[in-house]
Amino acid sequence: MNSAKRPLHATELLPVIRPMVLADLPVALSLSEGERWPHRPSDWKTLFSMGEGRVAEADGAVVGVGMRWLWGERAATVGLVVVSPDFRERGIGRKLLEALSAGLDRRTVLLHAAGTIHGFYASMGFERIGEIRQYEGKALQPPLMALPEGSRLRPGGRNDMQLLVGMDERAGGAVRERLIQIWLRQAIGTVVLDHPDGPRGFAILRRFGRGATIGPVVAPCPMAAKAMIAHLAGLVTGRTLRLDVQAHGELEDWLPGLGLAHVADATVLRRGSPLAPDDPLLSFALADKAIG
Repeated sequence: MNSAKRPLHATELLPVIRPMVLADLPVALSLSEGERWPHRPSDWKTLFSMGEGRVAEADGAVVGVGMRWLWGERAATVGLVVVSPDFRERGIGRKLLEALSAGLDRRTVLLHAAGTIHGFYASMGFERIGEIRQYEGKALQPPLMALPEGSRLRPGGRNDMQLLVGMDERAGGAVRERLIQIWLRQAIGTVVLDHPDGPRGFAILRRFGRGATIGPVVAPCPMAAKAMIAHLAGLVTGRTLRLDVQAHGELEDWLPGLGLAHVADATVLRRGSPLAPDDPLLSFALADKAIG
């Protein structure tokens, strides 16, 4: 598949939007590398295996891409939308977003947008509901962290998949069985927060980009979240580690002590009603910035 590296910036042809296929992933990787995103070919392949994408073509060359992921019957996420610099300011990003949003009117749709928040988001029904902070750095040896009374950490594994899917849904309101299945398969480590009254949280560490990332992190309180993050960070001491967390949360003052610095932001946009149920479990870190 041809990429937008061809000298096409002078053309005024309207782009054609079509479904993404596996053969488009090298071009998608090239576009994301132009934005200095950390995704490896395997990261794109993983995200594509869970969702579906659209590409914009102009004169036979791919000039923009985007993806979406459907979670159960009620939720969806749109992300990884990127347009070649030579083809920006022509409405291609909007056309991709329109194509990715088609058929999702009955779902709550989340989108994490980096950089400028264009007016077309609001015109398509998206509203700003929060911000995400990306923390990254060489992981330091973490301190020992206290656990909530009566709780303990244990290793998690593939046999815990349905348990983790249920806790993930309780924290975020979306059924993400395919995501949890793949994250467990790729995990460097998984921990479950056990309590006599039943499991109360989990966290997954996996390879991503330049190193490793921890997420999702689901817990009843910051104390439990910190204990699980510290345990997993200890498995990758000295390596690049990343977490994507809610802005202004209680983790932000603590993460620098693990060697992680605030390096980027993203705006959380939503179209539709809130998903999160009335449940004591909370989401402290995203599974991935693109998919939430």
